[in-house]
Amino acid sequence: MMINMMYLVLTALLAMNVSAEILNAFHVVNQGINNSNISVNSKNDKAMKIFADQLEIQKEKAKPFYDKAAQAKKYTDDLCVMINGIMDEIVEGSGGWVDKNEQKQMKGWKPELGHLSDDKNLDVSTRLMLEEGKKADILKKAILDTRAKLLALIDDPAAKKNFEEQMPLSILENIKGQEGETKTWEDANFHMVPTIACLTLLNKFQNDAKNSEAQVIDYLLSRINATDFKVDRMTAKVIAPSSYIMSGQEYKADIFVAAYNSTSNPTILIGPLNSNAVKDGDSYKETKVNPVNGAGNKLEIESGMGKYKTMASGEGEQKYSGAVMITGPDGVPVYYPFEAAYTTAKGSCVIAPDNLNLIYAGIPNPFSISVPGFSADKLTASASSGSFTGSKGKYIANMPTSLVNSKVKITVTVKDQDKTTQVGASEFVVKRIPDPVAQINGKSEGEMKTGEIKAAPGIGAVLKDFYFQGVQFDVVSYECVYIAKRQDPKIATMTGAKFSGQVADFLKGCKPGDQLIFRKIRAKGPDGTTRSINSIPIEIH
Repeated sequence: MMINMMYLVLTALLAMNVSAEILNAFHVVNQGINNSNISVNSKNDKAMKIFADQLEIQKEKAKPFYDKAAQAKKYTDDLCVMINGIMDEIVEGSGGWVDKNEQKQMKGWKPELGHLSDDKNLDVSTRLMLEEGKKADILKKAILDTRAKLLALIDDPAAKKNFEEQMPLSILENIKGQEGETKTWEDANFHMVPTIACLTLLNKFQNDAKNSEAQVIDYLLSRINATDFKVDRMTAKVIAPSSYIMSGQEYKADIFVAAYNSTSNPTILIGPLNSNAVKDGDSYKETKVNPVNGAGNKLEIESGMGKYKTMASGEGEQKYSGAVMITGPDGVPVYYPFEAAYTTAKGSCVIAPDNLNLIYAGIPNPFSISVPGFSADKLTASASSGSFTGSKGKYIANMPTSLVNSKVKITVTVKDQDKTTQVGASEFVVKRIPDPVAQINGKSEGEMKTGEIKAAPGIGAVLKDFYFQGVQFDVVSYECVYIAKRQDPKIATMTGAKFSGQVADFLKGCKPGDQLIFRKIRAKGPDGTTRSINSIPIEIH
């Protein structure tokens, strides 16, 4: 199933770009399908060996099912032989392949034998499968015929219905294209696809055929009771450490058949384990003494399975434990201890503007980082330059002014299943804090009354419409030009922001009609830089 999903993803990427990476990915998937084919063929051979053994033990009962199994194998073998022929024509049409002795070959290519001469040829598959050769039509009919023959071997109507829904060997019609258009199965699979993509798909059809054969053989084998169970119910179960997997992570799962007796439900207890629970590798040994402290809390049982429910709270990993108790043949209860865990996280969303990836130099820039499906304590973030500190989703970026106008990459990783994986990275441009505006009592120019100017303590430097609160600039020097009415200008140069010394004298003597010009104003910001900012012309009235 994972291989099929990978093929679908690669096919979608292929529609956008035939890159070397995608072609290489098809080679990887093709090799994976080859390995899967070997495994499935081996499984089917073992199943047929069990059939042969059953013929020796109970020939009369086993032979009808054995004959059907042999037919299933012949049907899929015939289809695979036909597909091999098409694959040979595809390889030959694209220039053949080169073996490990650098000898040119035309047929019988396998990845382990050599490399294709032209794995990205887009013409051969279209011409052979859709145009001149019409092989796609022939292949489609062969697949449908083989599927029908396999289904005809299933005599139970209910079982046949399940096979119709689950059999891998099938044809999906009316496939949606990249632009939403409807495509035929033939066009969707073979129109303008590279050689390696076409070969991978054909290999996949062989894999589907052999997996379908395995389903039918397993079903037929079960009909003669080749394996005896002391239970009357079985169900397939998949247990995975996590059902949320990111690209690049390895998905792991234990897949097995769980068996139980529908006439005797187990007792499942939830609670802390005591010393009677003894570890045996990754699991616990069975015990005849209750391993749960205080007898535990009993779960509701449905069809042999306990239904565990709890209200999630907090964040991070939440563990629980207990034991399954089954009464043995001798009437003595047997306990099977267990431990399990789940991860809780607060509901969140990530909202980020596309055009404001900015970090301001010289001030703390707060970041909130989250990855859906992972709690904050699983996250780690770092920056390619400067300082980036914090934890549990809350970080502070501090960038020196030497990085202004350069780019800094913020990288986020998660730790899951004892493996650290990068989940994303974004680039931010380091910008200088914008210049402040010089003001006196909120004015940067205009008229002021004598009382108003005399009451002002000095010049302020104000950041207007800036995203960060609390960022301040301090005026470190300025020059004041006092032009009294019908008199020559007087100039005073001051340090700091206050109106003192000569400037204080100018203000005491100013009258309506006089002018004050505050110029050459310099202000120092939290980033350590000193800026020359706007002048303030004031007319007294």
